[in-house]
Amino acid sequence: MKSLLGYVQLARPLNGIIAFISAWLGGMFASGGKFLIITDLNLIYVSIAALIMLSAGNAINDYCDYKIDLINKPNRPLPSGRLKRQNALVFAIILIGISITLGALINIYALCIAILVSGMLVCYAFWLKRTPIYGNITVSTLTGITFISGGVAIGSIQGTIIPAIFAFLFTGAREIVKDLEDTEGDQEHQANTLAIQNPRFAVLLALGFMSSVILFSPIPYIFGWYSWHYLITIIFGVDIVLLYLGFQLWKDVSKSSCAFIQRWMKWDIFVGLVAIYLGTLF
Repeated sequence: MKSLLGYVQLARPLNGIIAFISAWLGGMFASGGKFLIITDLNLIYVSIAALIMLSAGNAINDYCDYKIDLINKPNRPLPSGRLKRQNALVFAIILIGISITLGALINIYALCIAILVSGMLVCYAFWLKRTPIYGNITVSTLTGITFISGGVAIGSIQGTIIPAIFAFLFTGAREIVKDLEDTEGDQEHQANTLAIQNPRFAVLLALGFMSSVILFSPIPYIFGWYSWHYLITIIFGVDIVLLYLGFQLWKDVSKSSCAFIQRWMKWDIFVGLVAIYLGTLF
């Protein structure tokens, strides 16, 4: 039972659920908000594949970050000793195989995306994560691709580009804040992140991503792509929250402060998705 719980924690199901919802909403956005699309088998396949692929990415990351997590995240399954390190790698390989198989069941484009994403996850975990900016951009790109994959599943990516851009900018900010949170362990093991090389510039870049989300947020409404329901929800549910979190980051970049900020940003992603869905639906 402890091992089973360890694998669940290794996969980090909350992140997987976000990926599932993102891919599923990508299909909804591409269909113009039609509820009938909820029963589309290909969309269900791609949403499950997104959840499984993200879980695989988490497992690979924990495998590669074992020594760093001994300092930064000692309660995770691998550094705590609840799971063997090599088992995490086998677990990730199995999950990647399942995701690629699901992609093959959808169409050739979904298969190509599954292969591309799996390659990006491996490159990120083994090499790019410990490089300045490139690792952050990789994760942001993967998040955006999740929405596009939902559109690919139903045969159209129209309606997925705006949420993909939002996801890219939002995730870019959160990933840099996470690096700022983890500087202690990263420094111990010579991870060459931007937060270590130039912490002040890392803060400014995170604030730049946050500002880009806020500045971009009214554009879909201005051009008539989304309704006023979107505008109200995005302003009060996302923009104001980001302004507060940005101010918090500017005045305090301690580990506890960055942990607080990145957790709130994770939950605020849901609010952004709700805003886009409301804008599409009405």
